[in-house]
Amino acid sequence: LLHGASGFATHSDSMPAMPAVVIVDPVTDWRHVLETCNSLVGRVIVVQMPDVDLPDKFQSFQPTSEALIEQGVHVVQMYQRDVFSTTRQLQLIAKDENLDLKGVIPLSEVAVEVVDLIASTLDLPHNRLDLTTARRDKGLMKDAVSAHGLRVAKHARVDSMKSTEDTMLKLSLHYPIVLKTPSGMSTSDVYICMDEQDATAALEAIVQSLGPDGRIESHALLEEYLVGTEFAVNLMAFEGSVRVTDMWVYKKTASARYQSADICNPDDFPELVAYALRVARAVGIRIGAAHVELKAIKDGDGRYVDPALIEVGARLSGGRKSEMAKAAVSSWNPFAALINSHCGLPWPNESVSRTPECFVRHIFLPIERAGRISGISLDTDVATLHSSAMMVKIGDKVAVTTDIISCAGFVWLVGDKDAVDKDTENILDSFELIFD
Repeated sequence: LLHGASGFATHSDSMPAMPAVVIVDPVTDWRHVLETCNSLVGRVIVVQMPDVDLPDKFQSFQPTSEALIEQGVHVVQMYQRDVFSTTRQLQLIAKDENLDLKGVIPLSEVAVEVVDLIASTLDLPHNRLDLTTARRDKGLMKDAVSAHGLRVAKHARVDSMKSTEDTMLKLSLHYPIVLKTPSGMSTSDVYICMDEQDATAALEAIVQSLGPDGRIESHALLEEYLVGTEFAVNLMAFEGSVRVTDMWVYKKTASARYQSADICNPDDFPELVAYALRVARAVGIRIGAAHVELKAIKDGDGRYVDPALIEVGARLSGGRKSEMAKAAVSSWNPFAALINSHCGLPWPNESVSRTPECFVRHIFLPIERAGRISGISLDTDVATLHSSAMMVKIGDKVAVTTDIISCAGFVWLVGDKDAVDKDTENILDSFELIFD
């Protein structure tokens, strides 16, 4: 794979330089990516962003520098999102240690902001720089997608209740509406507003407040509330050639809280896949992973049609979706593909199947009330269990779940669909948080 790449840098004594990759802000599936890097590449340099003022619930997903060093990687600290200083550090490390940097890989939403700038400065493969902001800012993102003739939610920036009301009138919008932080992530700071009271509270939470990416937001993004079923279409791009890898359909409660995500066959949703591929190109994704979230409606023939963008992330999907896709499609290794893509290698010659060989479900365990947890009941002794993770523990003071990150925990099941359905019922029946 990567060791077959050509053009390694050499020292004056003609000693071949060791190939190396750079990983920025390791969060999503970082252990899997590091393990795969170790099997494909000589060295790994990790760039952490310690001064990005993320909320505590996001910081809990990040490894410590000590944990990374234990994995045998070189750790670089990036402060104030300073691309110049970080690139210089990488160049000096490469020079001192005789490394040939091959690619720069983002493993978080925050990393998406800087990774292409770093890669371009190092003359490595990168996505389009003129669309860098469109890959992070949800408003500019929808502008770029709409400019390619694709349907998106009506949207505008607002900073007060008056501007919200004026914009709703201008765009012919009625409640419910969505108000969100323009550069949010993982469903945080997304508010479905049923009335003026909800909208006022959402604006107070967003405007002139610290957003999930550690920045003070001057405006909220007002969006049309899209009806329909939510899907996630995951893609991988190699040198501008973008292909679908796996696809998921979400089940939500009446209050729009996530309940589960089920893997599905992309071949059954050709219109949604074609839309997602065009979205990725519209925001300038030429290499690496893309995670396209959209809504679609079911027509009279049972087909899902008329897709509209929620958002797109130029990174691996969270929630262990890549790990689950690897479990469901034996011929697919998303982590190797991600690394090779960012290193400028072409698609593998072999045909990659995208049809799941088994059924996969991601279950979200909610917190239904606020308080201090005195006990947790959850029976995961089921045949289809792949893995589980509890985000809360006894003694924690918790708030009601409002987004994915504030769930109590998650369970992932793999197997026959009937067996997964049965085990899902048993898990949900057993789950209970006990409060003081």
